Amino acid sequence: MPYVTPAPNPDSPTRDPITRWLLMVAALIVLMVVVGGFVRLSRAGLSIVEWDLVTGIVPPIGETAWQESFADYQQTPEYQYVNEGMSLSEYKRIFYYEWAHRLIARLAGLLVVAPLVWFMWKRKLGLRDSLPYWAVVALFGIQGAIGWIMVASGLRDRPAVSHFRLTIHLLAAVLLLGVVLWMALNRMRATRPPDPTETVTANTHRLTWVLMGALLFQLAYGGLVAGLKAGYLSNTWPDMFGRLIPSGILSEYEPWWRNLYEPLASHWIHRWFAFVVAALAIAVYSQFRRDGTGGPARLSAIWLVAAVAGQITLGIYVVLLGVPKWLALAHQGLGIIMFC
Repeated sequence: MPYVTPAPNPDSPTRDPITRWLLMVAALIVLMVVVGGFVRLSRAGLSIVEWDLVTGIVPPIGETAWQESFADYQQTPEYQYVNEGMSLSEYKRIFYYEWAHRLIARLAGLLVVAPLVWFMWKRKLGLRDSLPYWAVVALFGIQGAIGWIMVASGLRDRPAVSHFRLTIHLLAAVLLLGVVLWMALNRMRATRPPDPTETVTANTHRLTWVLMGALLFQLAYGGLVAGLKAGYLSNTWPDMFGRLIPSGILSEYEPWWRNLYEPLASHWIHRWFAFVVAALAIAVYSQFRRDGTGGPARLSAIWLVAAVAGQITLGIYVVLLGVPKWLALAHQGLGIIMFC
């Protein structure tokens, strides 16, 4: 991706309107992920059975429109196998959850496109400099398309979305968040004078990339666990079904590697790989100390170690308490914030 034009005010980089806009977009992405988690935990994600980009902004108006929408939902596997007998008022509640999620996504898209057009009109960005930002717009569109493909997978044969598509949807959001933050930090860094105490050695740089890969792997397995509802399998910790390594973890399905994305192994891998992430976070912080690195990099490493500890604690209590909605949502939200 081309290097972004530096912000014009070297004394206060966060006052640069483009930087502030990018940070706002990053916050919106985090909000969308958290709201998406709430919708999933509320089993509301399949309540709207069609995607109307324009007319879908307005919910059903009048009793007839609501009855028609409810009739469409009653044809889905989720109603027939999970929510049979649901009342219209109950349907309206889950409908509005999903409708709010889609509305936030539409508003986020608008808050990406409109400021970008304004920056170009005011000549704060030229055509060539604007291309990376239009790539962000394209990624938003792709993310929306993935979201609908995910929802569609739960409207045909089974009352649940594909866990693979849910994971792809989550990782696409993480990719989008990473790109936006990278662009914002690039602009901020370009306006600050170099600080020798913030120098990062090649070894530390490689170690941080390993940590990033481990964090993405853990987030991906979190998506699988959510999609498979594997968190409900066991409410004990550290054991599962009385054993640290449950029987049949790699032999329940054939071939053996298929077990790696089925509920039992997914849950087990996700709960224990968290400690690999923790070890790497501590290693990065220790490397910063040995190198004498200071400034934001070292502070970020300290924050990350604390966040990983908090995330592991949340995860354990999510298991022990049987996946309560708000605790599970906090677990998901902190996981995304850790990536920041």
